[in-house]
Amino acid sequence: RGSAPPFRASRRGMAEPMPEGWAEHLDAEGRTFFCNAATGESTWERPGAPAGAATTTTPEELQMVEEVRRWFMETEVQALMESAVAFADQHCHVFDPSVSEHKLEYTLLHQQFRQLFEDKLNEFLTSRGYSPEAFYPALERCAKLDGNTESMVDLMWCCLQYEFFCQVMCERRWEKLKG
Repeated sequence: RGSAPPFRASRRGMAEPMPEGWAEHLDAEGRTFFCNAATGESTWERPGAPAGAATTTTPEELQMVEEVRRWFMETEVQALMESAVAFADQHCHVFDPSVSEHKLEYTLLHQQFRQLFEDKLNEFLTSRGYSPEAFYPALERCAKLDGNTESMVDLMWCCLQYEFFCQVMCERRWEKLKG
């Protein structure tokens, strides 16, 4: 699959390549952590990029990110919201708002939910002739340069966070119970 989508990493350093030996994982509560199998080291913070990682953007990258920003912010937000509500309605019965402990099933549903979004994004990228592997690093660099792009990334990141997902699912469950 190439480099991990930025939505699977911490907000800072979200798409930067990791040093050799590091891998990204999710714990039972859906939180991202990083492990180095060779050293046994683990951390909640994404390891830094290797020396020499690209920090400038090309005109093509700027165009690609702008196309995604327009697609997401101007045309796709409503459809994504409808998909999110449909997903919540289909699966919210699994969530029990009265219990503070999270089930493994919550994490699995969260992964499915994120995958729905990532699939739509990747489908758009492919339809425009772009690869996700090229897009994610470009997005990181462009977000540092442009407030509109940074706002889009913040919105995407927030909506795909595990805690936000669980809150939405519990709220949908309560709404359905009130009926």
